[in-house]
Amino acid sequence: MNRRSFLFSGFGFCGLCMACTPNPAKRSLEGSGYKGRRLIIIELSGGNDGLNTLIPYRNETYFTLRPTLAISPNQTNKLTDQLGLHPNLKHFAKLYETGDLAVIQGLGYPSPSHSHFKSTALWHTGGDGNQRRNEGWIAKAAQVHCPNAAAHGISFSDDLGILSHKKGIFISAHDTDQLRHMKLTTEIVGVHENPAISLIEKRLTSLKKSLTLLQKHLSDHAVSPDIDGRTLGRQLTEVVKVIQSDAPVPVFVTQLSGFDTHEGQKYRHQKKMRELDKSIGSTVAELKRSGHWERTLIMTTSEFGRRPLENRSRGTDHGTAAPHFLIGGKIKGGIWGDVLDLASLDRNGDLKYSMDYRAVYDVVIKKWFHVNSRFADFRDPRLQNLIS
Repeated sequence: MNRRSFLFSGFGFCGLCMACTPNPAKRSLEGSGYKGRRLIIIELSGGNDGLNTLIPYRNETYFTLRPTLAISPNQTNKLTDQLGLHPNLKHFAKLYETGDLAVIQGLGYPSPSHSHFKSTALWHTGGDGNQRRNEGWIAKAAQVHCPNAAAHGISFSDDLGILSHKKGIFISAHDTDQLRHMKLTTEIVGVHENPAISLIEKRLTSLKKSLTLLQKHLSDHAVSPDIDGRTLGRQLTEVVKVIQSDAPVPVFVTQLSGFDTHEGQKYRHQKKMRELDKSIGSTVAELKRSGHWERTLIMTTSEFGRRPLENRSRGTDHGTAAPHFLIGGKIKGGIWGDVLDLASLDRNGDLKYSMDYRAVYDVVIKKWFHVNSRFADFRDPRLQNLIS
């Protein structure tokens, strides 16, 4: 390495996970607008309480298990004669009415982990308590769907786990200003035959071409969208900037933390639900205004749900199954999957999941991005018509 030096400048707080496509020389730098589909993943970090998100407001067992945390029927945003949304999910309720919101119930996996770290890693890669995987669940699909991407995925959170892969261009950034001003230069000294150095050179070449294309789109688009919602809103603002620039980027990752509600859950969860709702509501409005709504899918995930029984600190402990949301103009809205049985808990007092969460990964990869899914073994016929 003494015959070669690499200079990375302008990174700031931006971290990059770099890998080249099989043949980076064939990557296109044409500046035409991207017409493919996009996926925005929102991680509800800490383990969102599913029962107070999708509320079984006519279930007496729910009120018995949660004497202080249960949400009354007159506060609930009713979706059916049995189920409703948290009172702060007002935009979600409107999206449900227009058919743009799908609620998928009871997602979980075999032999669930109650560890934040382990369960998050499993959700990132599509594993379970019996097997582990190393690649981010959506990373390969993003490369196949958009081989000439400026970046196959951008994370505006602090985590690239979902986007981990040995190939492709995946970037973690604080905001689009960092992306605009980022500079990547290589200074090559001498001749080498080391294959490891050759691989690094290919990766740098591929990344530099990607940044050039991404920066061209961002520099041509100066409008700042108006997204509400504090931390999540700031991340989604950056996502919408990239989308509205028509840069070829198929996947985005954001994160809303603070869902580990072991104590004092009522007000803490209310706050998180309000932030989520405001952020999503204004993001949808911006995407509709700019004509990108029909080609965008928003998806929530969380490492696990919470226990049905509230604890002595008026909170809930780490649980298992929980509902998640898909939001978009090309989904069939409604409630999907089977209602969880609160009267039949497992030996730990946890809910028994009714659908493997990887069935949702499968339908997003297969139906949304139209590429082969490595989760075909978990395909669920109940989701067959979820995405058009």
